[in-house]
Amino acid sequence: MGYKYEKEDILNVGLDVFRRNGYHNVGINQILKESGIPKGSFYNFFESKEDFAQQVIRQYGETNTCWMKEFFEDCSLSPIECLKSFYTYMMNLNEEDEYCGGCLVNNMSVEVGRKSDPIGAEANQQFIGWLNVLASVISKGQDDNEITKEFSALELAEYIHAGFYGVLSRAKVTRNRVYMDVWFQMTFKFIQA
Repeated sequence: MGYKYEKEDILNVGLDVFRRNGYHNVGINQILKESGIPKGSFYNFFESKEDFAQQVIRQYGETNTCWMKEFFEDCSLSPIECLKSFYTYMMNLNEEDEYCGGCLVNNMSVEVGRKSDPIGAEANQQFIGWLNVLASVISKGQDDNEITKEFSALELAEYIHAGFYGVLSRAKVTRNRVYMDVWFQMTFKFIQA
């Protein structure tokens, strides 16, 4: 009896491979080799490399949405302090990773989001999911008068997280967190009520 391949395991390999190498530098053969599956099994789960990448992004995004919700639900600090804690944690993770991987959604958005409508749409959908989580925290901070009401919670979430994406890209190039720290200081000064 043959081995039964689990789709989630293959997607996890895809996440690691795409984060390390990007979309264009990864071929189906590398995915097959690293996941240990035959080509036929791969195509039982995925129509193409593009479909595979789209599903990897979806799994990554949904997993991170759940994690973000839990992070903020478990945070006993004020809303603005919870946001600071979240981004400090993310910055530290990237530093520990030596700025190699970054965020898969960010990486795929930059590399192929404009050239592949399905990948771009999936990356955008996951990003919007994260913005909604952040906006709910920001809204609480606005209700508590600790975050500015000059902009909507969703606009502030976009401002904060898009800025974080930018400094992730800068950190990959510079291989240090100096721009992250500047972004952090400026962002939380700007959004404070």
